[in-house]
Amino acid sequence: MGSKALHIVSETEDYAEQMASHQARLESFIRSLTGDSDAARDILQEANIIMLRKAREFEAGTNFSAWAFRIARFEVMTWRRKMGRSRLTFDNDLVDQMAETAERLDDTYLSRVEALQECLSKLPERQRDIVRQRYLEERSVADLAEESGDNANSISQLLFRARQNLLKCVEKTLQRASV
Repeated sequence: MGSKALHIVSETEDYAEQMASHQARLESFIRSLTGDSDAARDILQEANIIMLRKAREFEAGTNFSAWAFRIARFEVMTWRRKMGRSRLTFDNDLVDQMAETAERLDDTYLSRVEALQECLSKLPERQRDIVRQRYLEERSVADLAEESGDNANSISQLLFRARQNLLKCVEKTLQRASV
């Protein structure tokens, strides 16, 4: 495979990963605009088809989230036109306001997740390991204490210090990003 073909494959995989990572948020967004879970799933499928058709139009490095939410919003408006007066629907201005709010919240969420990931990597190894085991592996404090030979109180204190360190770091990171 030539380098151009490999580049296209890589971009396609990145695009597919971004689409997949946005599915739950897009469905929630659509559901909030329609008030109908079944319609939200159908509209999401239509939005996915459009995103796949327009994949070549998306510029790598730009805001995929905003692009995907914009497509979803247009699909909701199409659905609303089809529904006409057969169902209670929101006013178009309200839908636009809700959509803009959802996009801002999504950007805020992504910024916080990125800051948290960065800050987790900066934690001392012991704190990072205990946070991973407690929250990602969902292990109990008692289980962690038993395994490490420490008492539950010392594990709780370690987790408390790790959470405090993460909070301070995330706040600083977000402040730097907003300046």
